[in-house]
Parts: sequence; structure tokens; C-alpha cells
Amino acid sequence: MTEMNTVSGDKVPVLIVGGAYTGLSTALGLAWRGVRSLLVERRPTTATLPKAWGLNMRTTELLRNVPGVDASLTAAEITGKLVQHRAGASLVASEVVESDTEQILALRRRVTSTSPQVLPQSTIEKTLREQAERLGADLRYGTELVSWTQDEDGVTATLRDVASAQEGTVHAEYLVAADGHASPIREQLGVPLDGGGQVGHIYVVTFEADLPQYTKDKQPFVVTVRGQGMSIIFDGNVLTLWVDYFPEKGESDADFTEDRCVERVRRAVGVPDLDCRIVNRRSFALNHHLARQFKVGRVILAGDAAHSCPPVGGQGGSLALQDGYELAWRLALVTGGQAGPGLLDAWEVERRPIVNITLEREVELLKIAEGRVLATSDPSQPIPTAKEMLGFRYHSSTVRTEREDDLSLQEDPMNPSGFPGTRAPHVRLRRDRTELSTQELFGPGFALLTDPEGTSWLGAADKVSESLGLDIASHTIGAELVDTEDAWHSRYGINPGGAVLVRPDGVIAWRSKTAAGDPEHELDEALTAVLAR
Repeated sequence: MTEMNTVSGDKVPVLIVGGAYTGLSTALGLAWRGVRSLLVERRPTTATLPKAWGLNMRTTELLRNVPGVDASLTAAEITGKLVQHRAGASLVASEVVESDTEQILALRRRVTSTSPQVLPQSTIEKTLREQAERLGADLRYGTELVSWTQDEDGVTATLRDVASAQEGTVHAEYLVAADGHASPIREQLGVPLDGGGQVGHIYVVTFEADLPQYTKDKQPFVVTVRGQGMSIIFDGNVLTLWVDYFPEKGESDADFTEDRCVERVRRAVGVPDLDCRIVNRRSFALNHHLARQFKVGRVILAGDAAHSCPPVGGQGGSLALQDGYELAWRLALVTGGQAGPGLLDAWEVERRPIVNITLEREVELLKIAEGRVLATSDPSQPIPTAKEMLGFRYHSSTVRTEREDDLSLQEDPMNPSGFPGTRAPHVRLRRDRTELSTQELFGPGFALLTDPEGTSWLGAADKVSESLGLDIASHTIGAELVDTEDAWHSRYGINPGGAVLVRPDGVIAWRSKTAAGDPEHELDEALTAVLAR
């Protein structure tokens, strides 16, 4: 921490503990909205190992709207191709798992305008840090949380600079615990965990090798080495070997010498004399847990501190990033006085059951006996689906649930209902000569969508926005925004003259299926409930 004595006694709206995916996305989202936060991380910098890799479609939809992030991630990605899945006795002896690429892409284009991005966690963290600092976030790496207390007004924390051992005190309205699966903050709170606990181990080896036959076009791939408990990942930049690791059978980190790692790499690749260089190596525990509470008083658990799952389906990192994005817009409104604290309570109610669906599916993947690490190359296995990532449904007191809603947790994103609590569907639009998606209309605040017959909603939105001190961006689909497929009414479930209110996370908060007699009153009443005022 630079000049710890300048921090002592400081007050910030939000203190974030942890500088990986969750902490960085929270700080990024707050900075984007002009809210001051302080992030502390005891490590000297962001991740250096690839660790998690890839962002799913839901995550790329969210991050795309933060200025500068999408361009930076796309520039770093190298390739936008689909991940190729292979399986066999080794990389050399593996075969491509059959898949209908064109069908996959066609289906994807119907539900979203984004694509998954294939990048290692080290690159993503570095990019998020750069963009957060560009927007003004205060990120203190090499700084650790020593102690903290909370009362009804906020949190008081003692921080220490790791290098100098100098300490200081910070007061925050809210504390975001993004401090990992072991989470000392969660332990101090005494929040119980559900789930299987520690369900396995892997040893991760990053290596360099000349494999032009497989890496020349930079296409990302995953190879399941059958019967060996190993997988190889190539993400367009680095090669990584994942090895099953069994401490319960007497194995320890000391067994994974550099010579043994080279031998494992050669066996996985299938070239006995392969010239390779070990870049980094480390063991990781595979965890499965779900905190029974995500929020206790002024402390909010997020990312791995709240939920952790095996990495076999590759969704844990996206869940962590989504947590940060979801929290940031809520914290911005609550600390800014536009929303009541109930908006933060609703986050736990909405998010916990949806996260659990992914956790349970990842555990099912882990049970696969042969090639269990990253065994998504088997099309019969429960791999992540569009329904899981894009068809989620939130339910809470701040979502304006309709009488016809069956309160299910998922729907088919190919046939969206438009119910409040669902992700706002993708509809192709055109502004002048520019093609865009409804997903690109959502920014740091709320968005109101209507059509030329719903102009009364536009004036109502302006008045309500001013009275509530809220940012509402209004868009008329069918006027300056051309509905190129004539699909917007049907996908959002409204008639001409109706309107839809979309939250900053791209989730429908409320809708009026038809024109209203008093649009200002209806919109004000809806937002008052959504904001828990």
C-alpha cells in the first residue's frame, strides 16, 4: 500500500478484499459508475498462472458494455474460433470429437450477439485491472486485511502493507468478501457451507513446447487423455497440463519435481523425447461449497467465498465475474441513496439458487470416471448449456413478478418469455447502417424499451428519472432502432404501446404489456419496488 498513513481513518463507500475475478469486476463496475471503492489484495499482482480459462456468453454480454473492456479482451484473445475438443491416449493419438460447428454457431446467433472468449485467467485479470485503474479504481496489491469489525453503520478494517508492515484503518459502508474459497471473512462470520467440501485435487503445469501441427493456427483446444487422469489445454497463448492428484494416497507437491512434470507432459503429448520447458507448476484443491448466506449485515460474500465448484465445466470463473458485476450496480445505487438496502438483500435471494444449478452440474461432470478433468469432450455428459447460462430466471421482492409466472428457475433462451427476472432477450436491430443487439442498449443504469406507439412512456421515464435521481436511458424500437426481424414484441412478450424496464445487469425488472393510462405512476410504482425504496 502506498503511504499507509494517508489511508488511516479514510472513509470509502465500499471496501473490497480480494483482487482476483470477483474483486476486480466489482471494483470495475463501481468505478464505471463513479463510485469510490478500495480494493486490497495481499498478493503483489494479479494471477500469473492460467488457472481458469474462458468467459461464457453471459459474462461477455455483461463485460462488453463497460467501455474499453471488450476491445482489450478481444485484442488479447488472438482467435474467436470455437474450442476444439479432442480425446485419445495422448495429444498425438487423439481425435476430434464430432460436433456440428455451423449448427452451434447458428443457434448462438439466435440467442446472443456475443461469443465465448478463450483466454487464461492471468490475461483476463491483467486486463480488468488495467481497465479498472483507467476508470479510477483504487487497487492496492501487496496489502492485506488484518482485522475488521462491523456495526449497523458499516465496517471498520485494519489493513497492512505487506512489504513495510505499516498499518492503517479504513471505514466503509460495505465490505465485499472476495477472498477466495477459504475466505477468512466468511469464517469469522460463522456462515455454514453446504456441498461436498474438498472433492478432489489437480496439479497444473504450464509448459512451452514446439507443437506446430496443433498450435500453428492458434485455435484453442482441450484434449482429454483417456485413462491417464490428464488433460491438455491450449488457449492460443500457452499450453497447460492438468493432472489428477491424490494427497489421500500419499501424493504431495514434493512429488511433482520438474523431471516428473516433464515426464507427464511427454506422456500426455505422446512424444517420449519432446523438448519442453516447464514455466510454472502448482497444485489446486477442487472444492464444492455453497454458503448458506451471501450477506451478513454490511458484509457481502461473493465469488469463491460464497460458492465454489470444480473447474471441469469451466464455469466457475464466469460465475465469479458475474457476481462482481451484479454487486457493483446494486452497491452503486444503495451507497448513492437511490435504492434501499433491500436491493442488496435481493441479490442473495436471486443469485444463490441460480449459482447452485451450475455447481451441481459441475460436480456431476467430476464424477465421470475416465478422463474426468475437463471431460466435456464427451457429448453425452452434462456440459454447460445455453439454458443454464442465458435462460436463468431471478425471483425476489424487487422483481415485479407477474401472476402467470410459474416461478421456475430456467427457461429456454431460444423461446424467451419476457417475464420480469429473465435475461432481456437478444433482438437484432439496426441504427442507420450499424447492426446492433438489444443487449448493447444496456449501460450503467436502467433502460426503458418501447415502440412508436408508446411515446408516453418516454416522457414518464424522464420525469421518474429526475424524481428518483436515477439514470434511465430510453430507446424506441421501430423508430431510430429498426427491428430487422420483426421480433422484439414477441420476444419481450408485449403488445404495441407497451414498455419494458431493464436493469443494469440486462435483466427485465418490469414490463407493461400494453399502453398505460398513467405511465408515470406505473413506472414510478415499479421502480420504487425494484429499488426497495
